[in-house]
Amino acid sequence: MKFVLIGGKVNKDILDNNIEKEVIESIGKKIPKILFCPLAAIDTDKSIKRFKELIKDIVCEINIFDYHNINDLDNLLNSNDIFYVGGGNANHLVEVFKNYNLDKILINHLDDDITYIGSSAGAMLVTLKSLGDRDIYQDNFHIYNYKMVDCLDILHISICPHFQNEDLIIYNDEVKKLDVPSFGIEEGGALVIDNDKYYILKDNNKNMVYYYPQNTKLMTPLIRGEVYEKNSGFRS
Repeated sequence: MKFVLIGGKVNKDILDNNIEKEVIESIGKKIPKILFCPLAAIDTDKSIKRFKELIKDIVCEINIFDYHNINDLDNLLNSNDIFYVGGGNANHLVEVFKNYNLDKILINHLDDDITYIGSSAGAMLVTLKSLGDRDIYQDNFHIYNYKMVDCLDILHISICPHFQNEDLIIYNDEVKKLDVPSFGIEEGGALVIDNDKYYILKDNNKNMVYYYPQNTKLMTPLIRGEVYEKNSGFRS
């Protein structure tokens, strides 16, 4: 399974989809099949509509995975090329996957020839612990707008989507508490993990992805076009 972790989409009338185009075209089929999961969203119908609008100019077959067929994930993963999990509330999404044992099903397909695409909360889902859900709280007289979320730990990493937001600077402190590689991913940027290799994709040249190595925790920008290697990969 290849993982594509997107930092969210820049909120505008016409959404950029260069990341999706590149990933879908890489499948190498005339009509790739995409299984879209809107379960992180409060309004799943709105999430589905937004996703269809996002990829309306890409030739593919869209199938929906929601509460109506939530017990069929195993078969659906076998019959689709891409599993795309959309954004919303990561904590809620993690609870849904655990409550319905979807995490175990996903793990059983790790060695399959399928691509997992997660956007925002969907990207956080497969990590160990990530920063992103809005949750206003006070700690030592400081007000924070986001919280760390314990996720499924399929990939033994941490990420912070929407990393261009100024108040997410607190991620610089959070990564120091974690003994895992960490990534700050801006909206319109994506981290691709393919076994022991990783690289980035972008909707445009402005979007950035930053890497915090496990040993130094010093923020390093990743370069589009470079392929990086990690001997042990990122799987848990």
